[in-house]
Amino acid sequence: MVASYDIEQGCAYPSLSPLIHAAVLNYAHQPFQLDFSTVRTLTLVNAMGVTLGDSVIGIEVLHYLRQRHPGLRVRVLRPSRCADFVEQLYRLALDSGIIDALACLPQPLPETAPHDVYIDMGNQLFRTDFATLNMHDFFYRHTGIDEQRVADTAKQNRWLRRIDTRACERLAPDYVLFCPGASTALRAIPQRFHQTLVERLHQRSGLPVLGFGNVDHPHYRNIAHRCRDTLSFIAAIARARWLYAADSSALHIAAGFGVPTRALFSAIPPALRARYYPACDSVWTGTQATEALHQSSDPRTLRAVAENIARLMQNGGL
Repeated sequence: MVASYDIEQGCAYPSLSPLIHAAVLNYAHQPFQLDFSTVRTLTLVNAMGVTLGDSVIGIEVLHYLRQRHPGLRVRVLRPSRCADFVEQLYRLALDSGIIDALACLPQPLPETAPHDVYIDMGNQLFRTDFATLNMHDFFYRHTGIDEQRVADTAKQNRWLRRIDTRACERLAPDYVLFCPGASTALRAIPQRFHQTLVERLHQRSGLPVLGFGNVDHPHYRNIAHRCRDTLSFIAAIARARWLYAADSSALHIAAGFGVPTRALFSAIPPALRARYYPACDSVWTGTQATEALHQSSDPRTLRAVAENIARLMQNGGL
């Protein structure tokens, strides 16, 4: 078993075929549900994505399973070429007792065993319902769990509270956190709006604004150099009084700690990302053309989103 992401990143294998195997479940090939009370070991292949936000959400499913089935052993097989700041999250989940074992692909094909379950979670971006389901519901469904029977509170990333952040430096006694970046330009808040947004955040809160990236403002401080790992990034979000963010991992982390958040969504509609986050105020800044896009570098598309943001700012909607 190999990771398609590793192939994209340059790993070469002499022969490849789709992972269709009697001992490996894949909801995209054949829908299934599982009775986890009969499962001894769960192995998730290519789980739970290669971005920080997807991983935060996917690990919530494992937390749910471990709470209800304490004897279940969870093993996660990851790509070997994934960014280290993402892999750090999985090591935090390992240290927190949510994951029992981590290993990198490639791994040998499994043999059929009555109490051991393998689930292929790879390539979720290309699975049909990834673009139509809330991400929590998607991960529950593709792990063999009826997402409609899972309480909303188990879709709020509360597993993050098991991470010990006490050793992380406190950046300020009280602050608003500004996280305009995202993994794609389509979802990020354009830089031309950063200074105005920081000014508004300071005026509304009366607090200093900390953030990631340079903004020329007397009450703003760039903390990127002080959040060099995933643990310190999580701690900075968890301790914020309020978060202003793009559609990115920051809003999913904030949800885990109940941090009040305003998030700007310019691509995937907010219901598919933040439906279960009661402390998140979602603002749609996209267009009809961007509703199903995960990424785009088309100048016309990016310009249309920027024009929507400008219009909302003029009307007081941001």
